[in-house]
Amino acid sequence: MLLPLLLLLTATEPGHAEQVKGTKKADDSCVCKVNTTMWAFPAQPFEKADQMVQNCGDTLQKLQNQVTQTNGELPKIQAIIKNVTARIEPLKYLDTKGIYNALHLRQLSQDLEEISQMINTAHNDNPSAETQKLTKEVVKVQEEVKNMFKDNVFNLETMREKLRSLHNRVQSCRTIPDDFRSHCYKRIMKNISSPVTTKLNPHSKSYISGAWGREAKRESEDVYWTQPLANSHKYGIQVRLYRSYEDFMASKNHRDENVAPGYTAPNAIQGPGMVLYGGVVYYQCYNEDELCRYDLQSKETKRLKLPNAGINNKFPYCYYSCRDWTDIDLSADEQGLWVIYATESNHGNIVLSRLDTETFNITHTWKTRLFKKSVTNAFMVCGVLYATRYADTYREEVFYAFDTDTGHEDNTLSLPLEKVSAGVASLSYNPIDMKLYMYNDGYLLAYQALF
Repeated sequence: MLLPLLLLLTATEPGHAEQVKGTKKADDSCVCKVNTTMWAFPAQPFEKADQMVQNCGDTLQKLQNQVTQTNGELPKIQAIIKNVTARIEPLKYLDTKGIYNALHLRQLSQDLEEISQMINTAHNDNPSAETQKLTKEVVKVQEEVKNMFKDNVFNLETMREKLRSLHNRVQSCRTIPDDFRSHCYKRIMKNISSPVTTKLNPHSKSYISGAWGREAKRESEDVYWTQPLANSHKYGIQVRLYRSYEDFMASKNHRDENVAPGYTAPNAIQGPGMVLYGGVVYYQCYNEDELCRYDLQSKETKRLKLPNAGINNKFPYCYYSCRDWTDIDLSADEQGLWVIYATESNHGNIVLSRLDTETFNITHTWKTRLFKKSVTNAFMVCGVLYATRYADTYREEVFYAFDTDTGHEDNTLSLPLEKVSAGVASLSYNPIDMKLYMYNDGYLLAYQALF
């Protein structure tokens, strides 16, 4: 017997009911056949969803671990960024005025016109094969610059390098005096002796920065001198003079000469770049891009502007460890008096100018490709600029030379220079005895230059 039965079965949706028929047996039991496939539990989709949930949980945990690790590393990263920012700060000028800024064509034309005028003057004063060659070259370069105004593709930096080379060659044509070669027939040093003088400065061991040497002009009074820097190793007002080498070694019979009334006086000495030449003290004036000239006899001071020179630790000697207040350095040799410095327009590379000591003016200027902050110190010998670099605590190395006669640069030198401490405040050459004088963290050292 078939009886209709209403079975309320829970379906996949709430409130869904299904009606089925059953069979009643003799024992009053009921047998029904129900198709349950439509209500089968979705195991596979559930397992897939469960796996996705598990994967999301793992990914979230991994992300949380990464965030925790990053939070731990963040202070270190911030410290590195701060350090790099501080190191880049002194070189910010490069971004707007230096090597990464394309040169203006009009300025390029003006520079070329100045070089052309110098070549014409040099050729009229002293005609030679070199001046004739320079005249032809400058005409060719002028034509190239004219084409640069028309072309869309050109390399201003390459042209600037051409002008730098032409400029240096013109300076060399105008500079070498008639008797220069007789004093310097061997132009490049071959070696440097071990120290022939080693002495602690006579003032105090605390004076780790300063300069010393011997009167550098021939036929002048034979005087040895020391000039310590006080007030944070930056300023000086006094030069100590000795009448003989014996007095200097014994630290007796000296005379102290004050070039300024105080450390912040306009004529005070800044930095260890001083030199004594012809009875006159030459040095950088206090806090200015100017040279001071103090006459030991007349007690008079004259000043000379050094155009565009970087000062106040903009371009100090800085290889391995920066030596503060060394932006402007004076040096004497067989050819006369020189000033070594750097400018933004030459991208922080060393600029070398020759001084006329009689008129106290700059007569000639060369531009090198040697970054001033990449050397420990520099000095002049026979019209050749030499630069040193740090080797270790007890040794420097002369590695670079720039010849003002030829304009040739050589960075393959390897001349060792012994020292007793790491820091080099000043290093200068004396053309009378052909010795190098170093102020080495308060110690005074002298060496024999060998040719």
